[in-house]
Amino acid sequence: MKLAIVVGHNARAQGAVRPDTGETEFAWNSRLAKMILAEAKRFPGIGVRTFFRTPGGTYGDEIRRVYRETDDWGADATCELHFNSHHNSQATGTETLSSGSAASLRYCEALQARMLAALGLKNRGRKVVRTGRGAASLIAGRAPAALIEPFFGSSPKGRSATDEPHEMRALANAILVATQDAFL
Repeated sequence: MKLAIVVGHNARAQGAVRPDTGETEFAWNSRLAKMILAEAKRFPGIGVRTFFRTPGGTYGDEIRRVYRETDDWGADATCELHFNSHHNSQATGTETLSSGSAASLRYCEALQARMLAALGLKNRGRKVVRTGRGAASLIAGRAPAALIEPFFGSSPKGRSATDEPHEMRALANAILVATQDAFL
């Protein structure tokens, strides 16, 4: 089983910012990707590789390029890492985006369940996205894809569920266990 971890955003367009640490989605999720890779050693059936969206051209160009790389590697599933943000600091919860294909839905259900157990945040659900925010990432590659938004960086609840190394490790393991649940 080959799991491609795609770090959302990039050095040029870094995404939302956690006000507690000043870390962007790109920086925080780059750290999470390293932790997933380290934790994957305990999951002998899953090979993990991290992919980064490189700046250049349009947003669509960047998405097509990174998912072409996951296809070239032979990914069996992709998980794109993000976190949410909102002007209302009370907005909180965990959600997972799916293309709506049977395999993507199965993967997203497993991810949502495992992330909820790991973080203990409000269940914002698994959402099928065919247009708008996140849709391009969900259909650009051949492998079943998921885009995760495990917490709101703008929310004190979200930040407190993800600000310690052991909490990030729990999230990394949730992603790996969900991959096992869905595909092995």
